[in-house]
Formats: sequence, structure tokens, C-alpha cells
Amino acid sequence: MMGADVTVRQESGKTVYWVLPGERRLSPTVFGTPDNPRFGSDLLEFRIEQAKQLPDPLSNTIPQLLQDLPSLVAAPEQARASVDDPVAQEKLTQPTLFSDNAQITSGEFEVTYKDRRPYDLPGPVGDTPDDADLTTSFTDPADNEYELQLDHIVQPPIPGYETGGGVMTGAWHHGATGTGSPLMPHLFAYGAFWGVGDVLVNGEVTTEDGFRVIHFMTTQTVRDQDYRLAIDEELPLPTESTIAGRAHHTHGVVLPIRPTADGPVFDPVPTAFELPNGNNQPFIHAMWEQEELVESPFKGEVSG
Repeated sequence: MMGADVTVRQESGKTVYWVLPGERRLSPTVFGTPDNPRFGSDLLEFRIEQAKQLPDPLSNTIPQLLQDLPSLVAAPEQARASVDDPVAQEKLTQPTLFSDNAQITSGEFEVTYKDRRPYDLPGPVGDTPDDADLTTSFTDPADNEYELQLDHIVQPPIPGYETGGGVMTGAWHHGATGTGSPLMPHLFAYGAFWGVGDVLVNGEVTTEDGFRVIHFMTTQTVRDQDYRLAIDEELPLPTESTIAGRAHHTHGVVLPIRPTADGPVFDPVPTAFELPNGNNQPFIHAMWEQEELVESPFKGEVSG
């Protein structure tokens, strides 16, 4: 909704989750079936070929980024396996940031999405009138403290994406829309932004080598009482069946993508949280489950 401002806030003392890497159930509507796959290797190769037609140097960096991080646009068939589930037939076995595995932590945030243009334009990715304000602090399961410092909004130069100038309000994305990873279900966003900025851990900037991509979105609630991330066929969730009995929640994601002068490249987020395999978690996915819409033209339940 061009011209809209949407402000969302959650104060400290309310429920925050840190999402861990894990497998992801695949929606048959989006990803098809084992006999008739969709949003798989063919689409990934198509997007890579499209990216090769971008102006230099993006024609080199974007294809490589899609090879390094295919979940941006697809779920390759070789990474899928059958799953015993009432709805899904397959799951993505590679660990992603869209898992059902999360731990309660703590934190607070306030974000204002400032939507000024309803479409992306060619040219520099940061050349947009869209804007956002963000203040946030939160912890990981080991009680390390994080802050995110948003520097500016960007229009991700990925074929098929349409981010409305880098900020979208009152819009649908993810799922089969082509905007955002299809591993998230098709959902209504009260507000969403794509930007770049710094990550601070325990008061120290850990991204001295370069910003990382930050994606915030306030959406209809897509996690149930067991914290399972719904797939398309399961939405909309009845409010009473959501994790906190609320119609909306806010996702804060820092992707393992570093902008460079030649374009975005894959680079793990320098977190301080060590996984069981001895490596630090390479992304951040924080969820605020008891936030409030402070200013928004969009109120009430999501019905479709």
C-alpha cells in the first residue's frame, strides 16, 4: 500500500523465539509431488540463467549466490526426502532457517515500515524512496546479546523477486509468489522490508567485513501451538491454534548474504551461538510472538 507507514512494537518481558537450523516440510501446492516436482532444480537453473543476463558484475555474483543459497528461490529435488505427514509428501533435508525447532529467549523491538513506491526499478539496489526505522535487541539460547543496526533499504537484485521498492505494506509474498523464499508459506504481510546493516553481539560489531542482509516482516501468524511452521495448505491458522493466540507476529531475519561492490555474496552471519556440530549458527531468525500494531491501516484477522 503505497504511502503507508506501519509501526510494530514488542516490549521486553514478552515471548521471543530463536529459530534453529532444521528440516522443512514442503507444501505440495508450491513444490508439487515426487512425480511432478515444482520450484525445484529446473526453476533454480532458470533463475541462474536469468541472473546471467543481468548487467556486470551482477551477472557473475547473483548466479553464484543462487548456487550457494538455492533456498532463496527453490528446493532442489536432490535435497528432498519423503515424509510421514498428513499434508506434506516431502521435506527439505538440508538445514534451513525455516525449521520447526526454536527456543524461547528474550528481547524487544520497534520497527516502522515506510512504503513510498509500489515497485522495484532497475539501477542501484539502494536507490529507492522506501525506508524503515528499526531498533531491536534480543538474545540467543546461550544468552548472548544481539543488536541490529539497519543502514539502508535495498531492492534485492534476484530474478523473480518484486519487493515493492524494498518495503511492502499490506501485501502477499513468499510461497509461490516469487518474492522471498518459497520455503515460507504464502502469507499476508502487514509490513516487510529488505535492507542491509550491521550485527552487534555482546556490544561489539561482528560484521566489520561488511553488512549483512536484514529482512523484517510483520505477518499473519504462521506457527501453531507446537511451533510448527505451517505450509500453504494449513493456512490461515485459527487464532486460537497459533503459538500465542494472536493474529500476527514479527520475524527478524539476518541472512548469510554480504553486499559487496560487485554484488551480494554468500557469507555466514557471525553469530556467537554454537550449534551441536561445533559451528556457529550462520544466520539469525528471531520471532516476536506478542507484538502490537502501533500504527497500521491493516487491522483484524487474515481470512485468506
